[in-house]
Amino acid sequence: MNLQDLKYAVRRLARSPGFTCVAVLTLALGIGANTAIFSLVNAVLIRDLPVRAPEELVELYTSDQDGYRYATSSHPDYRDLRERDDVFAGVVGTKTFIARLDRQGEPEVVFGEMVSWDYFQVLGAQMTLGRSFLPEEDETPGTHRVAIVGHRTWTQAFGADPDIVGSTVRLNDEPYTIVGVGPEAFTGTMPVMVSSFFVPLMMTDALMGGGSGRIASRGSRSMFLKGRLKPGVTLDQANASLAALASALGEAYPETNEGRVMSALPAGDVALHPIVDGALVPVAGLLLAVVGLVLLIACANLASFLLARAEDRRKEIAVRLAMGARRGALIRQLMVETMLLAVLGGAAGFALAHWTLDLLMSFQPPLPVPVDFDISLDRTVLYFTGGVSLLAGALFGLAPALQATNPDVAPTLKNEGTGGGRPRRFNLRSGLVVTQVAFSFVLLIGAGLFVRSLQKAQHIDTGFDTGPAALLSPMPDLSGYKTPDEIRLFSEAYRARLMAHPEIDAVAQADVLPLGMAFQTSSFLLPGVPSESLDGDHDLDQVAVSASYFDVMGISINRGRTFHEGDREANPAVIVSQAFVNRFYQGEDVVGRMISKPSGEELRIVGVAADTKVRTLGEAPRPLVYQSLAQEDGGFLSTTFIVKGSTTGPELLRVSRDILDEVDPNMVLMDLKTMDEHLAIMLFPPRMAALLFSVFGGLALLLASVGIYGVVSYAVSKRTRELGIRMSLGASRGDVVTMAVGSGMRLVVAGGVVGVVLAGAATWALSGLLYGIGTTDVVTFAVIPLLLSGVALLAAWVPARRASSVDPVTALRSE
Repeated sequence: MNLQDLKYAVRRLARSPGFTCVAVLTLALGIGANTAIFSLVNAVLIRDLPVRAPEELVELYTSDQDGYRYATSSHPDYRDLRERDDVFAGVVGTKTFIARLDRQGEPEVVFGEMVSWDYFQVLGAQMTLGRSFLPEEDETPGTHRVAIVGHRTWTQAFGADPDIVGSTVRLNDEPYTIVGVGPEAFTGTMPVMVSSFFVPLMMTDALMGGGSGRIASRGSRSMFLKGRLKPGVTLDQANASLAALASALGEAYPETNEGRVMSALPAGDVALHPIVDGALVPVAGLLLAVVGLVLLIACANLASFLLARAEDRRKEIAVRLAMGARRGALIRQLMVETMLLAVLGGAAGFALAHWTLDLLMSFQPPLPVPVDFDISLDRTVLYFTGGVSLLAGALFGLAPALQATNPDVAPTLKNEGTGGGRPRRFNLRSGLVVTQVAFSFVLLIGAGLFVRSLQKAQHIDTGFDTGPAALLSPMPDLSGYKTPDEIRLFSEAYRARLMAHPEIDAVAQADVLPLGMAFQTSSFLLPGVPSESLDGDHDLDQVAVSASYFDVMGISINRGRTFHEGDREANPAVIVSQAFVNRFYQGEDVVGRMISKPSGEELRIVGVAADTKVRTLGEAPRPLVYQSLAQEDGGFLSTTFIVKGSTTGPELLRVSRDILDEVDPNMVLMDLKTMDEHLAIMLFPPRMAALLFSVFGGLALLLASVGIYGVVSYAVSKRTRELGIRMSLGASRGDVVTMAVGSGMRLVVAGGVVGVVLAGAATWALSGLLYGIGTTDVVTFAVIPLLLSGVALLAAWVPARRASSVDPVTALRSE
C-alpha cells in the first residue's frame, strides 16, 4: 500500500457517503459486540494482575480433609509457610470482608481485603500516596486500626483528596486511620471485584466480629495465599517444598492438619478459582461464539455490499485493464478501500463497545453488596479489536476484489451481459445471504431457548411460599454486640416489635435462605447407612431455623412435628427433608431415630418436612437437615428475618426497616430485600442469558434482513429491462412482486434448512443452562422460523414492491 492508494480510497469512499456509512455501521455492530464480550472474558479469565513480574506468582492451596485439593488456608499455616523461605521470595495472605462505612452520616456497605503487612511489597504494586503497612501493624490482633484506601474509592468517594493520608474513616463503627492510597491500576487480588479498603490481617477478629481467636485458630481456614517464587525456582520444586511442609504440619497438629496437602499453581493459570474456572471457560467460549457469529454475519453483509459495488465498477475496471493496468495493482487498490472501511468500522466498534459495557454493567446482580467490576478497554482489548477489524477486512474484501478485477474485458466494454440477462440462480452474493440466514437462525434459536427457559424457571415449584415478604439480614456482631446472649436479646426484642405491628402477621429466622447465593453443609453420621467417605459420614445441606420457619415459609411437616421451646433443654432435635428419608431410609418412618455429628453430639429426628429447592431451581430434591436456632450457641450471629404480612413486599420491607431503626438505629444491615428480589438471584443468570441472546439474535436478524433486502434490490435493479418486457406483455404488478420476492425467499429457505442443522448440532452446549425444556424445544423450533420468514418476507417485499411500480416504457429504455 502507498499513499496514492490511500488517497484514492478516501476519495472513492467520500463520493459514496451512503455506502460508506452503512458499511462502517455494519462492521461497527459486529466488532463492537465482539469487543464488549471479549472485554468481559479478558477481565475475568485472561488479564494478569497489574503487578511486577506476574509470571513469578503462584496460587497456594491447602486441601480439606475430604480431599478437595484447592481449599483455603489458616493463618497459623500461613505463618509457618512464610518462615520456610527455601522456595518463595515472599508469601502474602488475604481474606475478604464486607463492612459498613460511615461517611458524612450516610452508611454504606463496602467490599475490602484483609492482607498481610507486606502485601503490596511482595506483589510489587507501588502506592499512589502514603505508605503500605508496617510489620508491627500485623503482629498482634486488634492493635493497629489502619487502612489503605483503594485508588478507585479514593477518586470516586473521596474526590481524590490529596490530604486523605492521616484522616480517619469509620468501618463497622470503629475508627481507622488511612495511611495510604493504593496503586491506580491495582484493584486487589480478588478477580473482577474492586476492593475499597485494605486492612491488616490482624484486624480479622475486630472487623468481622463473632468473638476473638479466629485469626489464631489453625482450624479456621478462610485465607487465600499467593507466593512469589525465588529466581530459578521451578513449580515442581515449590510443590515438593509444600508437600514436605504439609507432612510436617500433619505430624505436629494431627487434629487440624492430618491428611492435608499443600500445592501451588501458576497464578496465570488461575482466573477465579481452579474449580470455578472449569465452569466459566465453557460459558466464555459460548459467549465468544455467539458474538463471533454476529461478526460473521456483519462481514458477510460487507462482502455482499462490496460485490454489488464491484459489479457497478466492472466497466471502469475493464477500461483500466484495457489501458494496461496490472491486475495486482487494482486488487491492492480495492483492498485498501476495504481495509480503510475495516479500520473505520473497528474504531466505531471500539466506541460502541465502551457504551455497551456501560450498559451491561448497569445490570447489577441482586447481591447485598454493589458489584464494582474491574472491566476496562485496556491494551489487550485494543489489540483484539484492531486484529479483528483487519482480519475481517482482509478475509471478506479479497473475494470481491478478485471478482471485480477479473471481468470479460471486451463484452464489458461493449455493455454486453450487463442489462437484461437473467442472473445466475446462485452466486457468491446468494451464498452470503444463505450464510447470514443460517447463522441468524442459530442465534435466534438460542435466544428462543433461553427465553422459554426463563419462562419455565419463573413457574418452577420451589416448595416454599414465594408470596410477599420482607427479608432483612442484620449483623449484630458487626454492630457492637459482643456475646451470643446480647445478640439473642436483640433478636427477641426485634421479633417482638415486628409482631406487634398490625400489618405483620408472622416472623421467622434462618441462617441461610433457600435459593440464595450461599449454602452450608455439615457432616452427619447415619447409623446403618453406608457412606463413601473414609470417616463413614455424610456431607449434607444444613440450615438452622426458628420454630416458626415452616409455617411462615409454607413448608408442610409430612410426619412428626416442628421445633418447640422444649428442644433447647432436651436432646438436640432436627427435622429432615423427605428427600433425606427417601435416599437414606427408602421412605421408612424415621421420626425418633438418632443421628449424630462426628463430634459425638447426638440428634433426634422429630419431623419430616416436605422438599424444597435448596441451591438451584433445576436441582432434584436434595437431602436437607434443619436444626433449631434455639439450640445453636452462635445461631443468632447472622440470620435473616423473614417477615410476612397483609401488604406488599416493599411495604413490609419499609415497615420492618423502620422498626429496626427504632430497636437499634446503628445496626449494620448485610442485606434487605423482598422475596421477589431474593428469587431474582437465581433468575439472574437465565435472565441475562435470555437478554444477551435476544439482543445478539435480534442484531443478527437485522443484519440478515439488510442482506436479503440488498440482494433482492440489486437483483431487481439488474433485471429492469426484463421486468419492463414482462409487464408490457401483460404481467401484473403482483406477478412481478411474486417473482422478485420468490427469488429472495428461496435463499431464506435454503438458509433456514442449513440453520436447522447447525442449531441442532450447536444447542447441545446449552443443555446444562436451561430450565424445564430440552434443546429441541418444539415451540422454539416452530416460532423462530416463522419470525425469521416474516422479517425476511418484508425485507424482500419492499424492493420488489418498488420495482413493480416502474413504468414499462422507462424500463425498456434502460441499459
